[in-house]
Amino acid sequence: MAWRSMRSLGLMLLVTVLSLLAIFFVDAPAALWIKAHLLSYAPFHDYTNNLPSHLFWVVLIGSTFSFSFYFYLRRLGERSPRRDFFLLIGVVLPMAFLAKHVLKLLFGRIGVRLWLSNPEAHQAHWFQVGKRWYDAFPSGHMVVFMTVFMALWQFYPRWRRWYLAGMSLLAVALVATNYHYVSDVIAGTYIGMLVYWATRWAVLRERKRG
Repeated sequence: MAWRSMRSLGLMLLVTVLSLLAIFFVDAPAALWIKAHLLSYAPFHDYTNNLPSHLFWVVLIGSTFSFSFYFYLRRLGERSPRRDFFLLIGVVLPMAFLAKHVLKLLFGRIGVRLWLSNPEAHQAHWFQVGKRWYDAFPSGHMVVFMTVFMALWQFYPRWRRWYLAGMSLLAVALVATNYHYVSDVIAGTYIGMLVYWATRWAVLRERKRG
């Protein structure tokens, strides 16, 4: 137990250090480089300029489907890891969505594209409610999808390399389109892990009691 606590503390410190290093030394140069070398290509810029975010619908549909499958298996009397998986996904998706909203509201970090057009703007504007481009930190997509990756990683380990590839592609895409800073992705990944472990502990603990 002590070793697990030390490992968790070590990971938290590592993520904090990496996020701060990225904020001070990586985020701005990376965003400027992407603007000059990737987004200077007109078709790529036009395609990525107004990509819609369907994260809310992904969470709603994913959670609804998972709960439906869970209750179906429960009605059949099945007690299996698959049943636990769908219960966990049904709960963790809205929890992750709520967590990312609260943190975005708290930090109010200016989005990459708005910062590029207003370089003098500070990167933190606390408690900016309803302002689209003041919600960069952390990456909501990484928070939400990391919980799914974690669940798949644990319950269906056979395909772990594909989960890792998918997570990596998502992280690269978020940075390469200048929708997020590198530090947003780092923090979002870690927060997604925290939400997953906390939800898993609470949900499966209650499941065993029931």
